[in-house]
Amino acid sequence: MEGQLSLLIQLQEIDTRIRSHREQQKRLPILLAELENRRAASKADLDKVKEALQIAQKNKRDRDGDLEAGVQKVEKLKTRSSEIKNNKEYQALLKEIEGGEQENKSIEDSILVLMEKIDAAAAQITAAEQRAIDEEAAIQAEQQQYHAAAAKLDEELKAMEQGRQAAMTNIEPSVLDKYQKLLLTKSGLAMVEARGESCSGCYMSIPPQVFVNVKKNASIINCPHCNRILYVKEAIVQNNP
Repeated sequence: MEGQLSLLIQLQEIDTRIRSHREQQKRLPILLAELENRRAASKADLDKVKEALQIAQKNKRDRDGDLEAGVQKVEKLKTRSSEIKNNKEYQALLKEIEGGEQENKSIEDSILVLMEKIDAAAAQITAAEQRAIDEEAAIQAEQQQYHAAAAKLDEELKAMEQGRQAAMTNIEPSVLDKYQKLLLTKSGLAMVEARGESCSGCYMSIPPQVFVNVKKNASIINCPHCNRILYVKEAIVQNNP
């Protein structure tokens, strides 16, 4: 039975590595999805500053139109001066012209502000475009790493599966069946070490007589708490120099 325990330990080590590799495989799509989220965020950042530029440019065009209309209005008012018949009408016309010119001055000031916004937005676009280029290069490099890692995991898993098949050939069917069932029900950990009279699977204390029997490696002994197969690695190593 000691030989069976040694084979089961080897099988458990292989299964643990297989489980770890499969967990890594599961994480790869998540990591790749995160890269796509980064790519989308980078594009959204660039689109946002481009939209800000477009809005500023449209507002400037609108204000340019307002200014042109305002200038024309003032010019028309000025041409009416020859039609004035009395001082009261003249003063009213001057006041209207002054109001129009003040309004035009206010529009000119708003156009200057918009021009500053346009310049700032253009600079932000340049910076955002460079960030997008740098981010895309980083994303592509990470994608290549993940795809290479996926290919390596696939290759290693195939080798492990072959090793697993070889390890099972010399294990007694009844023993292997118990192991396989535990592997499925105990989160991939069917065999655990008994350390210091405690199970390293559930961390519960092992009764002293049970621990004595475990150290003998003479039979398959299950943890009385979690039912995993127990073994003392040092004892097996000593008996298999």
